[in-house]
Amino acid sequence: MGKIPGNVLLCISLAALLVLTLSCAGCTSGQPEGAHAGDTVHVTYTLKLEDGTVFESNVNGTPLVVEVGSGKVIPGFDEALVGMSPGQTKTVTIPPEKAYGVHRSELVSEISTLQGVDSFWKLRESGLLQPYMKPGFDSTFIWQNPEDGRIGYVTFSNITDTTMTVDENHPLAGKTLIYEITMLDIVTPETSSP
Repeated sequence: MGKIPGNVLLCISLAALLVLTLSCAGCTSGQPEGAHAGDTVHVTYTLKLEDGTVFESNVNGTPLVVEVGSGKVIPGFDEALVGMSPGQTKTVTIPPEKAYGVHRSELVSEISTLQGVDSFWKLRESGLLQPYMKPGFDSTFIWQNPEDGRIGYVTFSNITDTTMTVDENHPLAGKTLIYEITMLDIVTPETSSP
């Protein structure tokens, strides 16, 4: 076999170096940039309904602390946090299926007004029923089940002398939500020494 000319060896070496550089580009951390499942993050957000009504906001207030992927916030919000970096703001539109679910007709019933008013006042007097206090939800209340402490919602409507409608869906069930989220920081867990 003959000797390989120097310029051919140089070309082969440069090509190998280029392939190695391209294949390792961005391989410094082994994880994607930004937040990922298991990270604890601090965020601010503004929640708007489709008509532009600001439903809730913690901007200029206490940041929300979330463990990404823990299931403690609605799925669409949780998914939006993945990949966000500190200082980044994004707006996401979340359909009902990834928010508070679809509006379920089996949670809507018609009862006698007398029965409804009697139950309402008993719960109010016991402190287990409180106004929801959100814009556009004047006839919605939060109630606490005295047996297990679970929280529920109830909206009263179509009130007549004889009947009323009681809706036990979450007030945001069936609604598309628009969140503007700002990632403030990603909390790095302190490593304990052995």
